[in-house]
Amino acid sequence: MTLVEKRNRYRTPDIEPDLLDQGIAQLSLECQIITDWLSSLDSGESDPRRAYDDMLRSRHEMLLSLEQQRDRIRQSSISHDS
Repeated sequence: MTLVEKRNRYRTPDIEPDLLDQGIAQLSLECQIITDWLSSLDSGESDPRRAYDDMLRSRHEMLLSLEQQRDRIRQSSISHDS
């Protein structure tokens, strides 16, 4: 099994839905703040820009992961309710 397959395989949700929603909201806010920081940098500030770009990319990846987990939990609860 490849690393991507391991990441994408179904896992039993061990996280509270409310905590998941809070994490999504927090990461969304952090992405917006970092985006604002990036827009305020001068073009000559390449080192801070690179650092903020890395932070933003990392936050986006975490956000995507949490959103996918939330969607799997919702789909699982829908299929169990039917």
